[in-house]
Amino acid sequence: MRVQVSLVTGVLVVAVLAAIGLRLGPFAPAPAPDYFSAAFVKGAEFEFDPPAPGSYGLPAIKSAPDGEVLDIHGETRSLAEITEGKISLVSFVYLMCGDVNGCPLAISTLYNIYDGSLNVPELRGEVQLLTVSFDPARDTVEAIEAFHYPVTSDPDAERKIEWDVLTTSGPEALQPILDGYGQTIDLSNNQELISHLLRIYLVDRKGVIRNVYGLGLIDPRLLMTDVETLMMEEGRR
Repeated sequence: MRVQVSLVTGVLVVAVLAAIGLRLGPFAPAPAPDYFSAAFVKGAEFEFDPPAPGSYGLPAIKSAPDGEVLDIHGETRSLAEITEGKISLVSFVYLMCGDVNGCPLAISTLYNIYDGSLNVPELRGEVQLLTVSFDPARDTVEAIEAFHYPVTSDPDAERKIEWDVLTTSGPEALQPILDGYGQTIDLSNNQELISHLLRIYLVDRKGVIRNVYGLGLIDPRLLMTDVETLMMEEGRR
């Protein structure tokens, strides 16, 4: 019962903070920029500026895996079908994570991108955020729905990029997805705390992973520069 109460409390705290506008990362309310990255404020922790979009290539790494996931309505969906046709930033988290350099950092970055996309209308319908829980026992459909409330209730949501939060029916459905992406987790030491490496994956419209971001590279400006580079490669920018 203690775990269930903690889960609900943790989810509601995140949801309430986000709903009242205490976003976990800054974003710049500005006109549509020349480069997508200009819509996002440089964080003090990043001492570099991204290269110009299109000045480099993003080689294919490998195909992203398929798998059955559950959305916030409890509907079973194909992960490959969700990623098909859009550029996707795929992240793996668990809602009880308390490591400031883990899931909270990823969620902060995603809110930064989500909010900042209001100033980059070219992203709408072209790019999406996908967040998949690797703790299906606690991150139930009800839990991810509560966590996602600040987005589903956002009056500006139609003017921003789409963001789906997903879970799975259990370990058997989850593990092939984690293996396919290369997202490692470790439950061996503590069943309540899940050891993992922070990762965000850039997946193109054809379902191919084109970049992987770890700690120190989770900069919205860099991610958006890579997104713009893919769109230039496609002739859409």
